[in-house]
Amino acid sequence: MSQHPNRRLGCALLVAAGLALLLSACGSSSSGNARSLLRQTFSGEHKVNSGQLSFTLSVSPSGSSTLTKPISLTFSGPFQSLGTGKLPASDFTVSISAEGDTGALSILSTGTKGYVTMSGVSYQLPAASFQKLESSFSSIASSGSGASSGKSGVLSKLGINPLGWLSNPKVVGSGTVGGAPATHIRATVNVANLLRDLSTFLQKASSLGISGTSGLTKGLSASSQQRVASEIKSPSFDLWTGNSDRTVRKLQVGLSLPVTGQISTLLGGLKTAGLSLTLQYADLNQPQKITPPTKVEPYTIFSSKLTALLQEVETGVASGALGGTSSSGTSTSTTSTGTSTTGSVVGATAAYSKCIQKAGQDVAEMQQCASKLNNGG
Repeated sequence: MSQHPNRRLGCALLVAAGLALLLSACGSSSSGNARSLLRQTFSGEHKVNSGQLSFTLSVSPSGSSTLTKPISLTFSGPFQSLGTGKLPASDFTVSISAEGDTGALSILSTGTKGYVTMSGVSYQLPAASFQKLESSFSSIASSGSGASSGKSGVLSKLGINPLGWLSNPKVVGSGTVGGAPATHIRATVNVANLLRDLSTFLQKASSLGISGTSGLTKGLSASSQQRVASEIKSPSFDLWTGNSDRTVRKLQVGLSLPVTGQISTLLGGLKTAGLSLTLQYADLNQPQKITPPTKVEPYTIFSSKLTALLQEVETGVASGALGGTSSSGTSTSTTSTGTSTTGSVVGATAAYSKCIQKAGQDVAEMQQCASKLNNGG
């Protein structure tokens, strides 16, 4: 589904700037068993003021005739803390890769202003949108960069406690990650406990006014948690913790989901989807220089370009789901059920896109647009 460009960029900036803080609850000590190392890493206060951050989410499809290559979303670039409760300066490249095609844009924050650059042209994020972003981040960071298990810590404030859903940890190796010696720990994942943490996180994020979470005040229902937990296969967790400070240097989570029914049909017979999330720091706590663009164009130009681009992507996805288009643009799908279902999805997406464009920058109107998806347009 499409989101209004301001909201999409606001969420992206928040994720990019906040990842370093939210996953930096990792702290001191020297040696011990794997459980002790995890406790040291996910408790106490840890210094994560600057560095190079890389965050990648990838999906590996299996069994599909149309999705034959991994799909990935990556945030990568430098960040520099400007002090407690302030939005960090950062310069992230956001790239999406799917079926051999790659698109990228840069999102830069000076801590007081935000910019986006696409195809070599830079645009400044509207002041009102940036202020909302800063307000959301300040709400998260108001307790400081404390412990994940301590009552005043950031992760604890958001309901995230990795020690509650990791079990049977083992030290499986060591090496250098991001320029620092680190110990590699592998653990199994209690999916039910992880989903409870996720549900709590969604509730707390919504209560803090974080962009894009206003409709998640109740988190995930118990039935939803049970259903998702029963479908997740082969969950894995790998952590590389710094030998000198027990701070996360690399974190990797993987799982597999079976795909059935209409979704499988629409996606070319997709059987399973392997999901992998990787976060890594390099040059941790080394000073980073973030330089804003010297020439910017009106943001309204970028907004129009992005809206047009998203509409093209939606059209392409719908066409692929229907089995392709002929030279006249007519669907060549061979199943009436698939055509009907996809037509409903496409119609709902189109209605949602029009609603978002009509809403402009009115957040309340944007939220009402969700009904277009729920009602099938």
